[in-house]
Amino acid sequence: MKNTTEKPATDLSRRRFLGRSGIAVAGLGILSTGLLTPTAWAASAVGEHGSATLLRMARDIYPHDTLEDKYYAAVLTPLAHKANADTALKKLLAEGVKELDQRSQQLFARNFLELENEPDRVFVLRAMEDSSFFQRIKGDLMMGIYNNPELWPRFGYGGSAWEKGGYINRGYDKIDWL
Repeated sequence: MKNTTEKPATDLSRRRFLGRSGIAVAGLGILSTGLLTPTAWAASAVGEHGSATLLRMARDIYPHDTLEDKYYAAVLTPLAHKANADTALKKLLAEGVKELDQRSQQLFARNFLELENEPDRVFVLRAMEDSSFFQRIKGDLMMGIYNNPELWPRFGYGGSAWEKGGYINRGYDKIDWL
């Protein structure tokens, strides 16, 4: 007969929680201090060139000059981990980077990363915006950047208001664009 006072193996003890939290904090620290370069986030999935290209693409899709690369890389890193386990996703990313470079070569005789002029890069991206590759990157970025409470103050967003009684008497009466 099984001992019912024993905790299930899936319980997260305080010791395990602290251990795992420490690993997560160390990982974020490495990324934020630059020991892990922003282009290395997906190197195992799509190579250094692919990582750098996707990071440049991310910054061009959602251009926020005041955001550091680490915020974009933090959104794209889980995508790279998924790509390592999902061959279809890995293929989508690799072929997407290849198509970006091909279109850049056709239009400007340079790879996407070598395009110094932002309007040129945006022109290439607009040609691909209906592709599943572009939509996947755009969707992950949108949710990852704009759902990040750490970044909300940088965008001037104070977070959800319903639990604080709504926007009445909390700045709604101060909007000047209506």
